[in-house]
Amino acid sequence: MTIVKLGLGGLLFFLALTFSYQNDFPVTIRYWGITDGVEVPFYVAVVVAFFGGIVVGGISGLISNFLLKRELKRWKKQVEQL
Repeated sequence: MTIVKLGLGGLLFFLALTFSYQNDFPVTIRYWGITDGVEVPFYVAVVVAFFGGIVVGGISGLISNFLLKRELKRWKKQVEQL
């Protein structure tokens, strides 16, 4: 299993490396005219958006998990009272 994980990690690293090499052209990031724009390589914009999505999804999952645990405690308490 370790060899499979290592192989997949190596493949993922290779794909990320070739993606960044082939997509290093600059793009300008603007946000509703607040700034004049920030020029970054395309792959940086993609990586930041990817990890930003992971963070937002993780926070959403944590909130959902917390709410479900709280509801489960209520149900267990109600079952004990019966």
